[in-house]
Amino acid sequence: MIIMTTGITNFRDVLEALNVDVRRESNNELIGCCPVHEKRTGKKDRSPSWSMNASTGLWICHSCGSRGNLPHLIAEITGNYESVSSIYKLLMNSGIKQLTQPKKQKAKPEADWKTYMSFDNPPYEKLLERNIKAVVAERFGIRWNTSKNAWIIPILSASGDLMGWQEKSSSGVINQPTGVTKSETLFGIDRFDIKTAVLVESPLDVVRVASAWSGVQCLASFGVHISKKQIEILTNVCDCLIIALDNDEAGITIGKKLFKHLPTFRNGVKWLNYTHTKAKDLGEMSDEEIAFAITKATALPWWINV
Repeated sequence: MIIMTTGITNFRDVLEALNVDVRRESNNELIGCCPVHEKRTGKKDRSPSWSMNASTGLWICHSCGSRGNLPHLIAEITGNYESVSSIYKLLMNSGIKQLTQPKKQKAKPEADWKTYMSFDNPPYEKLLERNIKAVVAERFGIRWNTSKNAWIIPILSASGDLMGWQEKSSSGVINQPTGVTKSETLFGIDRFDIKTAVLVESPLDVVRVASAWSGVQCLASFGVHISKKQIEILTNVCDCLIIALDNDEAGITIGKKLFKHLPTFRNGVKWLNYTHTKAKDLGEMSDEEIAFAITKATALPWWINV
């Protein structure tokens, strides 16, 4: 368990509270011995082969290959693999009220977990409509605004900070609070811990795929447009990227731009296979169609000759 402490304002303080052996700081990187190395390999990390980005909280062990973000690290060390809200409470109980303390610049919109968690749990019938399991919705922190009949979707930074939320209903999508910059993160990034990412547009598609199949993890861009910051995050966290934008005019248009301008990934870029289905996206597919679409992803998009 994390030792109770006060005045924690940066990642090094958090790591020290977690008893991570941090040896030095270099070029915005915290370098030390891997805290999950023994769990992965059966042997302790005797040399500083582990590093964490001091701005984002993303970390990697260059020896055992483990990687993740701060909430994932806390879960690995403490054994707490509960929902987004549980991880947040763990941080708060440890006195970590703010994981990073940037220099004062523009006033940013404020969001708090107390307000967010005041929303209801999603109704069973709404989850059923989208083939989403309640336990998975809880794991990703999905809530429901009963008065507006709308999904409430958290917008989290890579380090697990609540930036705001999306309110998604039949009338459209509203981001709260006004001015929240969802283009600086990806939905699911706080839980991402493998080497292949499936990039989708809708956060609810991330939850849908997680409800259907445990073999992959999706990340969502909160819409069809992909920002440079989101691409940067993807290059930092995964070795292989599967592009799974919607099979519609907007998705294909953005897909063609990505096809020309995406940076290289260690294990390449693949494209979701839509040839077996009439579904517009992964969220509309059956469990079997989802598995086929992802496992049969190709090096070239299906529309390349269209």
